[in-house]
Amino acid sequence: MSRTITIKILPDLPRHTRRRALSGIGSMSSVHAPMPTPGQIIGGLGGIRAACRASALGVDTVYRLSNGGGTIASYKKLAHAAGFRVLIAEGKSAKWKALHSSVDVTWQTPPETWQAVLDRLGIDQFDLDPCSPSDCTGGIPCADRFTQQHDGLSRSWGAPGAVVWVNPPYGRTLTAWIDKIITEAARGVRVIALVPVRTGTRWWHRAVDAGGRPEFLKGRLRFLGKAGVPGDAAPFDSALLWF
Repeated sequence: MSRTITIKILPDLPRHTRRRALSGIGSMSSVHAPMPTPGQIIGGLGGIRAACRASALGVDTVYRLSNGGGTIASYKKLAHAAGFRVLIAEGKSAKWKALHSSVDVTWQTPPETWQAVLDRLGIDQFDLDPCSPSDCTGGIPCADRFTQQHDGLSRSWGAPGAVVWVNPPYGRTLTAWIDKIITEAARGVRVIALVPVRTGTRWWHRAVDAGGRPEFLKGRLRFLGKAGVPGDAAPFDSALLWF
Protein backbone atom coordinates (compact mmCIF):
# COMPACT_ATOMS: atom_id res chain seq x y z
CA MET A 1 0.00 0.00 0.00
CA SER A 2 1.28 3.48 -0.86
CA ARG A 3 2.34 5.53 2.15
CA THR A 4 0.98 8.73 0.59
CA ILE A 5 -2.72 9.60 0.76
CA THR A 6 -4.14 12.28 -1.52
CA ILE A 7 -7.50 13.55 -0.37
CA LYS A 8 -9.53 15.31 -3.07
CA ILE A 9 -11.66 18.32 -2.20
CA LEU A 10 -15.15 18.34 -3.71
CA PRO A 11 -15.35 20.89 -6.56
CA ASP A 12 -18.81 22.36 -6.03
CA LEU A 13 -18.49 23.66 -2.49
CA PRO A 14 -19.05 27.31 -1.53
CA ARG A 15 -15.86 29.26 -2.18
CA HIS A 16 -15.06 29.88 1.50
CA THR A 17 -15.66 26.23 2.45
CA ARG A 18 -13.55 24.98 -0.45
CA ARG A 19 -10.70 27.36 0.38
CA ARG A 20 -10.68 26.20 4.01
CA ALA A 21 -10.73 22.54 2.93
CA LEU A 22 -7.80 23.05 0.58
CA SER A 23 -5.84 24.53 3.46
CA GLY A 24 -6.61 21.44 5.58
CA ILE A 25 -9.39 22.97 7.67
CA GLY A 26 -13.00 21.87 7.73
CA SER A 27 -15.19 18.80 7.72
CA MET A 28 -14.45 15.46 6.07
CA SER A 29 -17.77 15.98 4.26
CA SER A 30 -15.81 18.39 2.03
CA VAL A 31 -13.69 15.64 0.49
CA HIS A 32 -14.13 12.66 -1.81
CA ALA A 33 -14.00 9.41 0.15
CA PRO A 34 -10.29 8.96 0.98
CA MET A 35 -8.37 5.72 0.57
CA PRO A 36 -7.53 4.22 2.94
CA THR A 37 -10.66 5.12 4.85
CA PRO A 38 -10.46 6.23 8.50
CA GLY A 39 -11.89 2.83 9.48
CA GLN A 40 -9.08 1.03 7.67
CA ILE A 41 -6.45 3.20 9.33
CA ILE A 42 -8.02 2.66 12.75
CA GLY A 43 -8.11 -1.08 12.16
CA GLY A 44 -4.47 -1.04 11.13
CA LEU A 45 -3.57 0.72 14.36
CA GLY A 46 -5.36 -1.92 16.42
CA GLY A 47 -8.78 -0.37 17.05
CA ILE A 48 -10.20 2.87 18.37
CA ARG A 49 -8.38 2.99 21.71
CA ALA A 50 -5.04 2.10 20.14
CA ALA A 51 -5.64 4.74 17.45
CA CYS A 52 -6.34 7.30 20.18
CA ARG A 53 -3.05 6.54 21.88
CA ALA A 54 -1.08 6.65 18.64
CA SER A 55 -2.63 9.86 17.30
CA ALA A 56 -3.31 11.73 20.58
CA LEU A 57 -6.91 12.18 19.43
CA GLY A 58 -9.87 11.77 21.76
CA VAL A 59 -12.11 8.72 21.69
CA ASP A 60 -15.08 10.76 20.43
CA THR A 61 -12.98 12.21 17.61
CA VAL A 62 -11.70 8.84 16.45
CA TYR A 63 -15.18 7.39 16.72
CA ARG A 64 -16.59 10.19 14.52
CA LEU A 65 -13.89 9.54 11.94
CA SER A 66 -14.71 5.84 11.93
CA ASN A 67 -18.33 6.68 11.13
CA GLY A 68 -17.55 9.02 8.23
CA GLY A 69 -17.51 12.28 10.18
CA GLY A 70 -14.80 14.32 11.84
CA THR A 71 -12.48 16.94 10.41
CA ILE A 72 -9.74 16.95 7.80
CA ALA A 73 -7.21 17.93 10.48
CA SER A 74 -8.19 14.92 12.62
CA TYR A 75 -7.96 12.58 9.64
CA LYS A 76 -4.45 13.88 8.90
CA LYS A 77 -3.36 13.27 12.51
CA LEU A 78 -4.78 9.75 12.37
CA ALA A 79 -3.06 9.03 9.07
CA HIS A 80 0.25 10.44 10.28
CA ALA A 81 0.07 8.18 13.33
CA ALA A 82 -0.15 5.22 10.95
CA GLY A 83 2.86 6.41 8.97
CA PHE A 84 1.04 8.02 6.05
CA ARG A 85 1.90 11.29 4.34
CA VAL A 86 -1.26 13.27 3.50
CA LEU A 87 -1.63 15.59 0.51
CA ILE A 88 -4.65 17.73 -0.30
CA ALA A 89 -5.69 18.38 -3.90
CA GLU A 90 -8.61 19.70 -5.87
CA GLY A 91 -11.05 17.01 -6.91
CA LYS A 92 -12.75 16.75 -10.29
CA SER A 93 -16.49 16.94 -10.78
CA ALA A 94 -18.58 14.22 -12.40
CA LYS A 95 -19.00 16.49 -15.41
CA TRP A 96 -15.22 16.83 -15.82
CA LYS A 97 -14.79 13.06 -15.61
CA ALA A 98 -17.51 12.40 -18.16
CA LEU A 99 -16.12 14.86 -20.69
CA HIS A 100 -12.62 13.39 -20.32
CA SER A 101 -13.71 9.76 -20.27
CA SER A 102 -12.51 7.33 -22.93
CA VAL A 103 -15.54 5.14 -22.18
CA ASP A 104 -18.40 7.60 -22.57
CA VAL A 105 -18.26 8.90 -26.16
CA THR A 106 -21.83 10.19 -26.22
CA TRP A 107 -20.95 13.88 -25.76
CA GLN A 108 -21.94 15.41 -29.09
CA THR A 109 -20.72 18.56 -30.81
CA PRO A 110 -22.99 21.62 -30.54
CA PRO A 111 -24.70 22.01 -33.97
CA GLU A 112 -23.56 25.60 -34.41
CA THR A 113 -19.93 24.45 -34.28
CA TRP A 114 -20.05 21.87 -37.08
CA GLN A 115 -22.53 23.94 -39.12
CA ALA A 116 -20.10 26.86 -39.15
CA VAL A 117 -17.40 24.52 -40.51
CA LEU A 118 -19.72 23.22 -43.27
CA ASP A 119 -20.64 26.77 -44.23
CA ARG A 120 -17.00 27.81 -44.50
CA LEU A 121 -16.20 24.78 -46.63
CA GLY A 122 -19.26 25.39 -48.81
CA ILE A 123 -20.57 21.83 -48.42
CA ASP A 124 -23.75 20.27 -47.05
CA GLN A 125 -22.17 17.31 -45.25
CA PHE A 126 -18.88 15.71 -44.30
CA ASP A 127 -17.72 12.54 -45.99
CA LEU A 128 -17.13 10.80 -42.66
CA ASP A 129 -17.49 11.09 -38.91
CA PRO A 130 -15.14 8.31 -37.68
CA CYS A 131 -16.02 8.55 -33.97
CA SER A 132 -19.74 9.14 -34.00
CA PRO A 133 -21.75 8.42 -30.84
CA SER A 134 -23.45 5.04 -31.05
CA ASP A 135 -26.72 6.63 -29.92
CA CYS A 136 -26.69 9.29 -32.63
CA THR A 137 -30.05 10.99 -33.09
CA GLY A 138 -29.97 13.49 -35.95
CA GLY A 139 -26.28 14.11 -35.41
CA ILE A 140 -23.62 15.59 -37.66
CA PRO A 141 -24.54 15.36 -41.38
CA CYS A 142 -22.11 12.99 -43.08
CA ALA A 143 -22.12 10.43 -45.88
CA ASP A 144 -20.74 7.75 -43.57
CA ARG A 145 -20.08 7.36 -39.87
CA PHE A 146 -18.17 4.94 -37.64
CA THR A 147 -19.45 4.30 -34.14
CA GLN A 148 -17.48 2.85 -31.25
CA GLN A 149 -18.36 -0.64 -32.47
CA HIS A 150 -16.84 0.08 -35.90
CA ASP A 151 -13.48 1.15 -34.40
CA GLY A 152 -12.58 4.19 -36.49
CA LEU A 153 -8.97 3.96 -35.31
CA SER A 154 -8.36 0.80 -37.34
CA ARG A 155 -10.16 1.80 -40.58
CA SER A 156 -9.28 3.97 -43.52
CA TRP A 157 -11.00 7.35 -43.50
CA GLY A 158 -11.43 7.50 -47.26
CA ALA A 159 -9.59 8.60 -50.37
CA PRO A 160 -7.38 11.69 -50.54
CA GLY A 161 -9.56 14.76 -50.59
CA ALA A 162 -12.27 13.28 -48.36
CA VAL A 163 -13.51 15.78 -45.76
CA VAL A 164 -13.63 14.24 -42.29
CA TRP A 165 -15.03 15.69 -39.07
CA VAL A 166 -13.51 14.35 -35.82
CA ASN A 167 -14.67 15.06 -32.28
CA PRO A 168 -12.57 12.38 -30.52
CA PRO A 169 -13.09 10.97 -27.03
CA TYR A 170 -11.23 13.17 -24.55
CA GLY A 171 -9.96 10.38 -22.31
CA ARG A 172 -6.90 8.18 -22.47
CA THR A 173 -7.50 7.34 -26.15
CA LEU A 174 -7.21 10.97 -27.28
CA THR A 175 -3.52 10.53 -28.11
CA ALA A 176 -4.33 7.54 -30.33
CA TRP A 177 -6.95 9.59 -32.18
CA ILE A 178 -4.48 12.42 -32.73
CA ASP A 179 -1.96 9.95 -34.18
CA LYS A 180 -4.68 8.55 -36.46
CA ILE A 181 -5.61 12.07 -37.59
CA ILE A 182 -1.98 12.79 -38.46
CA THR A 183 -1.71 9.52 -40.40
CA GLU A 184 -4.89 10.16 -42.41
CA ALA A 185 -3.97 13.78 -43.08
CA ALA A 186 -0.60 12.62 -44.43
CA ARG A 187 -2.53 10.51 -46.97
CA GLY A 188 -4.36 13.61 -48.19
CA VAL A 189 -7.57 13.33 -46.17
CA ARG A 190 -8.89 16.75 -45.13
CA VAL A 191 -9.51 16.56 -41.37
CA ILE A 192 -11.16 19.09 -39.08
CA ALA A 193 -10.81 18.02 -35.44
CA LEU A 194 -12.50 19.52 -32.39
CA VAL A 195 -10.13 19.09 -29.45
CA PRO A 196 -9.54 20.49 -25.96
CA VAL A 197 -6.87 23.17 -25.81
CA ARG A 198 -3.87 21.41 -24.29
CA THR A 199 -0.90 23.41 -25.56
CA GLY A 200 1.46 21.85 -23.02
CA THR A 201 0.90 18.26 -24.16
CA ARG A 202 2.99 16.23 -26.57
CA TRP A 203 0.00 15.31 -28.72
CA TRP A 204 -0.83 18.98 -29.27
CA HIS A 205 2.68 19.75 -30.52
CA ARG A 206 2.73 16.61 -32.70
CA ALA A 207 -0.52 17.71 -34.31
CA VAL A 208 0.69 21.26 -34.97
CA ASP A 209 4.08 20.05 -36.22
CA ALA A 210 2.24 17.71 -38.62
CA GLY A 211 0.38 20.63 -40.19
CA GLY A 212 -2.68 21.05 -37.99
CA ARG A 213 -3.67 24.73 -37.91
CA PRO A 214 -5.31 25.58 -34.58
CA GLU A 215 -8.35 27.85 -34.46
CA PHE A 216 -9.19 28.75 -30.88
CA LEU A 217 -12.93 28.97 -30.24
CA LYS A 218 -14.41 31.80 -28.24
CA GLY A 219 -16.04 30.85 -24.96
CA ARG A 220 -16.53 27.31 -23.70
CA LEU A 221 -18.71 24.90 -25.62
CA ARG A 222 -21.90 23.35 -24.27
CA PHE A 223 -21.66 19.75 -25.49
CA LEU A 224 -24.84 17.74 -25.99
CA GLY A 225 -25.59 14.78 -23.73
CA LYS A 226 -27.21 11.47 -24.66
CA ALA A 227 -30.65 13.05 -25.07
CA GLY A 228 -29.28 15.79 -27.31
CA VAL A 229 -29.75 18.42 -24.59
CA PRO A 230 -26.93 20.95 -24.05
CA GLY A 231 -25.13 20.51 -20.77
CA ASP A 232 -23.20 23.04 -18.72
CA ALA A 233 -20.23 24.79 -20.30
CA ALA A 234 -17.25 22.47 -20.71
CA PRO A 235 -14.53 22.83 -18.04
CA PHE A 236 -11.89 23.53 -20.72
CA ASP A 237 -11.31 25.68 -23.79
CA SER A 238 -11.70 24.16 -27.25
CA ALA A 239 -10.04 24.54 -30.62
CA LEU A 240 -10.45 23.28 -34.15
CA LEU A 241 -7.39 21.70 -35.73
CA TRP A 242 -7.53 22.11 -39.51
CA PHE A 243 -5.52 19.68 -41.62
